Amino acid sequence: MKITTLLSCIIAATALATAADGRAANAAGAAPQVDLARAQQVRAQMQAQANQARDAAQKTGAAGARLDGAKPAELFANPYRAYPPSCLNSPMPFGLWHNDPNALHTTLNLIGDPLSGDAGERAYVETANVYVFRVVCTSGKSATLLEIDRPSSMEGNTSRYPSMPGVYVSQSGLQDYVARVADDPNTFFSTVYALNPLVRSDVFILENFYGGAVQFNYNNSVTVTVDNLAAGTARQVVDFPLGAYNPAQYAQASQALPISGYMTGAWYDPAHSGEGIQVEVGEQGTPGAANDRYLVIAWYTYDPLGFPYWLYGAGNFTSGDRAATVSMVYSTGGGFAGSFASAITPAWGTINVQFPDCNTMQFNYQSTSGLPAGVPTGNGAKTWTRISQMNGLTCQ
Repeated sequence: MKITTLLSCIIAATALATAADGRAANAAGAAPQVDLARAQQVRAQMQAQANQARDAAQKTGAAGARLDGAKPAELFANPYRAYPPSCLNSPMPFGLWHNDPNALHTTLNLIGDPLSGDAGERAYVETANVYVFRVVCTSGKSATLLEIDRPSSMEGNTSRYPSMPGVYVSQSGLQDYVARVADDPNTFFSTVYALNPLVRSDVFILENFYGGAVQFNYNNSVTVTVDNLAAGTARQVVDFPLGAYNPAQYAQASQALPISGYMTGAWYDPAHSGEGIQVEVGEQGTPGAANDRYLVIAWYTYDPLGFPYWLYGAGNFTSGDRAATVSMVYSTGGGFAGSFASAITPAWGTINVQFPDCNTMQFNYQSTSGLPAGVPTGNGAKTWTRISQMNGLTCQ
């Protein structure tokens, strides 16, 4: 989890009144005057919608929604999500705005923590870099992110730090509607509130509230408004107008998807029912290190006489890779239900696999030369379709 924490609405309402009472100047200058009405409005709206979202999710059995822990909740994809789940992993890396030719950027003065007991922190103001941008997802969709970068010299400073600005969204006549700003992707309830401490630079995903009355389509034209909540300051409110998402403007939209656990499932050729491939994607070693992922493939196919024949194998790749090669083997010398001493697994060849979208798998296969008679051989390229996926890992 990132260091940003959630503050209760009750504590905030009490402390905000104190923060806005006009403190005496100190070495850092007079404390900025918090736009109390605006701050309370955004926090109250977010708190109310977060509570409504939890209530709605409890009724449908969403994982993590039950407060009493009476029974396990079902895992399923959030039907109100603003982007395909396979689009983002946690933690979200910094600098993804480099990949967006339409990324928007400004510098914004963010106020210190008005809830702090330190007068110097209450009077603190920091200039941060703020980016609003999109990342490419599957099937012509995108996700909208907000990145706030502290100056490198102040990164992680717990004595002097800015606080989270208010974030609003305008779309299709809905003005200044408070946005759900999530610190972690693919969650139902993760919400970062205005005036939360920003001790470290952070990346946030703009989401919809679960079961909310308003559901934004971030692929359409949308304006994201960032408000530093400091009354009377220059550029208190900055608009980031995003045009409609056009995949043709993004180089990554034409590339295969990064391979992840969302590709786990069964795949087949609709024109040749009865043959299939089972895919499993898993983690190994140190996250972020080379070859920190593995791909297992079992190809249920047939030999030259039409009898069922299995080819299977495993290969390593690095998270973020868009293609992976698997060394395949076949088995011989076995028996039914373990009635054999030991089977052997001679090498068969290789399969190279990639996924253009959530429901399409493309693979090239190549058998080695000199395989025994009766072993299926050949080389070629195939495009197959998803037939199943893992519970809780809906790709889009």
